[in-house]
Amino acid sequence: MIFTSSEKNLFYWFIGFLSLPLVTECDKIRLVGPSRCSGRVEILHENTWGTVCDDQWSISNAEVTCRELSCGTVLETKAGAFFGQGKDQIWLDDVQCSGHESSILKCLHRPFGEHNCGHGEDAGVICSEYLRLVNGSNHCSGRVEIFRNGHWKRVCSLDWGEKEASIICKELHCGPPDLSQTLLFGAAAVEGGVKTSCAGNETSFSKCSHQELQERCVDATVVCSNRKPIRVVNGTTRCSGRVEIYHAGQWGTICDDHWGMQEANVACRELDCGNAVAVKYKAFYGKGTDQVWMDDIDCTGRENALSECPHRGFGENDCDHNEDAGLVCSESVRLINGTDRCSGRLEVFHNGQWSKICNSNWGSTQAKIVCRELECGAPQQLHETLNFGDSGAQRGYTASCSGSVDSISQCRIQESRGSCDGVFLSCAGVQPLRLANGTGRCSGRVEVFHDGQWGTVCDDMWDIHEAEVVCRAMDCGSAQMVTFSAFFGQGDGNIWLDDLNCLGNESSLVHCQHPSFGENNCGHGEDAGVICSENIRLTNGTDQCSGQVEIYHNEMWSAAVNVNWGMNEGTVICREMNCGDALSVSASGSRNELLGGVKVSCSGRESAVTECTLRQYTRTGSGHLGQASVVCSGNVKLMDGPNRCAGRVEVYKNGQWGNVCGESWDLNDASVVCQQLKCGKEHRISTAPDYGHGSGQVWVEQIECSGRETAISQCPQNPFVDRTCNITSLAGLVCSDSLNVRLAEGSDACSGRVEVLSGAVWATVCDVDWTLEKAEVVCETIECGYAVNAPGEAHFNPGTGLVIDSINPCFTNKTNLQNCVKNGFKTSTCGHERDAGVVCAASIRVVGGSNSCSGRVEIFHKGQWGTVCDDDWTLQNAKVVCRQLGCGQELSALTNAHFGAGEGPIWLDNVECTGDELALSQCTHPNYGINNCGHNEDASVICLGALHKPQLTLSPGPEVNWGDRVEMTCTVVTEQLGGTFVLSNSQGSWKTEKFSESEAAVFVLPKVNFTQKGSYFCEFKKKLQNQVISFPQSNVVDLTVKIKLEKPSITLTSPHAMLIYSPEKLSIKKGDYFFITCSVHSTYPGGYFYLTKSNTSRSEPKAAFGHSIFYMANFEFPSIQYEHQGLYSCVYAMNISSQSFFSDESKTIQVTVVDGSSSSTVSGIIAGVVVLVIVLVIGYMLWRRRRWGAGTMVTFNNKLDGAIQQNMEERRNRPLDNSRHPGAQTHREFNRVLEDKNAEVDLDNTVERVPEDLAGRVCYELEPLVTP
Repeated sequence: MIFTSSEKNLFYWFIGFLSLPLVTECDKIRLVGPSRCSGRVEILHENTWGTVCDDQWSISNAEVTCRELSCGTVLETKAGAFFGQGKDQIWLDDVQCSGHESSILKCLHRPFGEHNCGHGEDAGVICSEYLRLVNGSNHCSGRVEIFRNGHWKRVCSLDWGEKEASIICKELHCGPPDLSQTLLFGAAAVEGGVKTSCAGNETSFSKCSHQELQERCVDATVVCSNRKPIRVVNGTTRCSGRVEIYHAGQWGTICDDHWGMQEANVACRELDCGNAVAVKYKAFYGKGTDQVWMDDIDCTGRENALSECPHRGFGENDCDHNEDAGLVCSESVRLINGTDRCSGRLEVFHNGQWSKICNSNWGSTQAKIVCRELECGAPQQLHETLNFGDSGAQRGYTASCSGSVDSISQCRIQESRGSCDGVFLSCAGVQPLRLANGTGRCSGRVEVFHDGQWGTVCDDMWDIHEAEVVCRAMDCGSAQMVTFSAFFGQGDGNIWLDDLNCLGNESSLVHCQHPSFGENNCGHGEDAGVICSENIRLTNGTDQCSGQVEIYHNEMWSAAVNVNWGMNEGTVICREMNCGDALSVSASGSRNELLGGVKVSCSGRESAVTECTLRQYTRTGSGHLGQASVVCSGNVKLMDGPNRCAGRVEVYKNGQWGNVCGESWDLNDASVVCQQLKCGKEHRISTAPDYGHGSGQVWVEQIECSGRETAISQCPQNPFVDRTCNITSLAGLVCSDSLNVRLAEGSDACSGRVEVLSGAVWATVCDVDWTLEKAEVVCETIECGYAVNAPGEAHFNPGTGLVIDSINPCFTNKTNLQNCVKNGFKTSTCGHERDAGVVCAASIRVVGGSNSCSGRVEIFHKGQWGTVCDDDWTLQNAKVVCRQLGCGQELSALTNAHFGAGEGPIWLDNVECTGDELALSQCTHPNYGINNCGHNEDASVICLGALHKPQLTLSPGPEVNWGDRVEMTCTVVTEQLGGTFVLSNSQGSWKTEKFSESEAAVFVLPKVNFTQKGSYFCEFKKKLQNQVISFPQSNVVDLTVKIKLEKPSITLTSPHAMLIYSPEKLSIKKGDYFFITCSVHSTYPGGYFYLTKSNTSRSEPKAAFGHSIFYMANFEFPSIQYEHQGLYSCVYAMNISSQSFFSDESKTIQVTVVDGSSSSTVSGIIAGVVVLVIVLVIGYMLWRRRRWGAGTMVTFNNKLDGAIQQNMEERRNRPLDNSRHPGAQTHREFNRVLEDKNAEVDLDNTVERVPEDLAGRVCYELEPLVTP
């Protein structure tokens, strides 16, 4: 189509209009980092830049981001604020792109600003910037475009080849190019392009040579293999370091579990780094970051890439970066097309590429250097001519070596003139092995050939893993047993290897970790040996005692065919493999059809398969021929216990079952048995015949497992030295699965997620209604002490499978729990995010000290007391111990068995406490039973002692009267006498201190008042070693201060001033004068009396007068009237500390007013009573005179100098005149009070207003005079 000029302008305007939305979106995203196409992702929203959270951040998200920013193809995703933390807003979270969106804003995500992240989770990306593949099915295929001069331009296919494709695939982390196919991915819409030429050693496609072309050209395309590329990091050369693999847009490490030479060979070949020389473990080249992508890799060595080897699955592992794998490759030299890694055609890496070495200048010197560099021993002198194929290249290089060199790359490498033949080399290989002085070809003392002579291997760290390597290298089936202490006799010559540490999958002992050859601290009395199965091996089974049967026959391994295969044959196989009894045999052990094998015919009584009839068997016709298999019981079992995971230990040996001597039985042995029986972990061991005696056969050898073995038969078994086994001591064992309860994913065996056995499956527990009391039942069941925490919400990570309910009574006690295990639990509706957990604390004690707060620290675990090793033992540890024991302040943390060596297990080692833990077992430690100590390193403590609470007592008691003397005594029980006692009230408003050299201090309140009532406690403080030690707070006592007023008395006086002693009823002539007297015996002076009529009205208060403890007041009736009659009583009241107090009412007097005609009767009664009173008074005075004789006489002198006497005389001699009577005013006021209908008073609840200074206003009319 041809456009005019105006049409072109319109077309360009239209294209620009369509691209406007893209420009707008692009303006809303940026990368903040080292380049325009790598950095932290930021989004513009509401005119503010904010970051993106890395939750669900993926390669698809990064792909959209790179495309939106016109930054080519995504290379890596970054999380965890790799490019630094942003600030202000976090705009996006949980972004989920499919990879095809035009903008990250169009991907699924939470609403803007809604997130659960911090800037420590900011997402980032690294894009290719200058390179992209277009229209491909994935980011590793497509049409090639390059970013030049601000625009993306197509790359032309002129001179396009493998070098260019390789650089692109490598830069994009897409593996090597796939040159077997050429695909078309469309053509660019614009004319012209870029012609590219690469040398092949560039690190980036942008560093190749590029030339602009104006004419049309065909687009260059590439298809990469899309493998998971690998790299080595932090090494000393380009071909050594920590191995990392690229997956899901991120580089991650590889766990060193099962990492061996086969895996290293594949990695070195994939890295184009020659042959594997060494493998490295335990983050030898430093710890990586981010993901651990691969674990349990199992390569054959022939794979093209590590990603092709079997492994758990990307991201599936049980490792951390302390286990990152590494390797060392030969880098500059390799042998290819050989029969093993130590033979082949020789090539060197020179000028960025591999080239052959010409044989024209080749000699023994160069051969020794290469074989040594590859760790392949010495060059072999072979008579036959070697031929490992030709590289196809006509030209090569010559190597001239002189002096002492360690690598062929240090020699002088020159390009040869003209064509040449390559060098074929065969090295002796890894040091060969042999088994000496054994009973057959597959048992004996292990010997290694090195430096031209044979030498032995020391048994330090020698276990089943090393034996597996030896048996495999010797083609001797599986390892049956390791031997120690020159079991097969002492060797001679050098001890070549010591402290071997094999994984078990190495092809030779020299590939295991070990010191240099000849470096050891052993004698030949420590020569190591092995016993291999020799003639039988079981493959593809669930353990070493099950699987498909292979027989070593006619010097080769052959499958046992299923022809006439039965229990007789299985019995012999199990017996020879020391695997106990045959449980089952199978005639279809393999899905693969066999062409032939070995037919085995046994009677069942043979001791070895070689005693059976063996003959080669070939399938005839089209019949089915499968491989025979067997399942054996194993060589250990637990008998006469409550279940298969607890009981008396019996071991199969020499064709029969027997008990195990308990004298050397320990936790390492128990660990191997529980693991072999798939019964969890060892829980508790016993050496008494708790489970009976069985058949009576007892194996008297010491079983000495290291704990790393997979079967009890792999453990060393040696005779007792200088004694024999006491056969009454039998090994017993309880494995964790026998308890029907277990803890998962905790920091030690006594903390973790609670799991119970429900039927035949393990189930987690829902945390609804999960309490510390229920957790206590779990701790008790697994013998882990007591519960200190019962966390929920999957604190120890979510479990899997069934979830059961904790609301039912299953967890109320151990019996109920076991019943529920037997009868079933109630299924819960909870998810695993609610899984319950528990933290148990082991009980502790101190032994051997002078008291209960000093001594050797011992901890109770799994039914047994054991000690604590003193490694890392500090005062912080002692602080926790003293607190847990209730022994107060820590004084010393002692080491080296200060209080004597303990016995039994050493439960804890390398204990590190912060000092805040509630129990010693909560401190950081490797785990129970893991230690490298002896009892000469038992840890001890000295604590101040039990800091008993002081006791606070009150005298005379907790309830006292106002003004009483109160004594508060604080008493403490301690061996450290002399300290400061502190008495405080609970309100915190009052405190006093007193130092005492004794065990008590007395605090005195001389006259207690209301401000001193309340709660009190005391404390004791002791200064010791430049620190003040505070004892716990005492008990709290309550001090109550009260006012108790005695009940007053009521009397009245007749018109003739004669006293009447409280008659219950009294008739008084109307108009007569009389007065009522209220009196009381009280320790509280200055009170007031009230006169109450018929419980309804109360008089005005009248001040009491008197002396010492007797007080009174008179209420006068100058002329009594009918309205005055009624029931009268007295009340005593007083004011103290702004509070009013009232006594109970006195007894009552019924006053009746009568007319004058009845006065004679009244007068007669009064006269009689007066006579009686006079007689009593005279009798009292006479009695008093006789009692005191010439003692002191107390009289009362009237302060008014006879005014009272005169007044009384006047009152006797004149008639009553109400108008002139001194009490007339009182009478009138009293009448007013009595007439007030609203003056009803509640004596119990009403607080009367009486003068505040009542006590100060009292003046005594009489004062005592003492006369001799």
